[in-house]
Amino acid sequence: MRGDELGVFLRSRRARVDPTAVGFPRGGRRRTPGLRREELASLSGVTVSWLAKLEQGRARSVSAGVLDALARSLDLDPAERAHLFALADLRAPTAPAAPAGSPRVTPALRALLDALEPNPAYVIDRAWDFVAWNRAEEALFPTLARYREAPPNLLELTFTDDELAVLMADHDTELVRLVSQFRLHCTDWPESPELDALVERLAATSPRFAALWEARDVAPFETTRRVFDHPAAGRLEFDHHRLAVLDQPGLQLVVYTPAAGTESADRLARADAGSR
Repeated sequence: MRGDELGVFLRSRRARVDPTAVGFPRGGRRRTPGLRREELASLSGVTVSWLAKLEQGRARSVSAGVLDALARSLDLDPAERAHLFALADLRAPTAPAAPAGSPRVTPALRALLDALEPNPAYVIDRAWDFVAWNRAEEALFPTLARYREAPPNLLELTFTDDELAVLMADHDTELVRLVSQFRLHCTDWPESPELDALVERLAATSPRFAALWEARDVAPFETTRRVFDHPAAGRLEFDHHRLAVLDQPGLQLVVYTPAAGTESADRLARADAGSR
């Protein structure tokens, strides 16, 4: 626990609060701006002595309940709340996930996808639905051309599309990886209706998914070498990267870069140009 930093942060947030906005009278001379320590203690239900100990950096630990009460009383935004908990070496409790809004393919995001050519790249949302992709991605996965009007889900595509099963030389290994990564991903979005619906739908349509999901294995994403037997470009080897789009929580940018010593992206681009 970073007690000194936590104390400084608490004092800075307390100084920011307008006492009249939370029901305290304007009268009385105040030596410093914001709430008095006694007032914050009254609002949060935390004793003055314990609050003083926290603010002076003398506490060695603090409960999540106390931090939650202080965060609500200080009207901390999500980033401030997460920072407060992190300073105490705790993780802020996650509120039930709100329904996913429509992801925005901003001009900057679209430009980034196009600038990544000839490397295949795409964006998925928190339910792992495809949001956008570049021409190279469609050249790598020709089946995407069928979904331009209604983008597919990454898991459903990988588990149910026969063309992808042939294309991916590492298809069975990738199924195991995806499910264990997705189960871990779901812990970041608890009580999410669209994720629950996706799991239920896949379990009903794919016995392989149902078995892997029941195994309850979890694993973090790691950059991996992916191998494809492409019908026009031949065997391709790419390193598979996944990056967060920080200004839209839940969005991820996936990029394939050619494995060292290969010309996989260039060969894919030439095959795509020859097919037009």
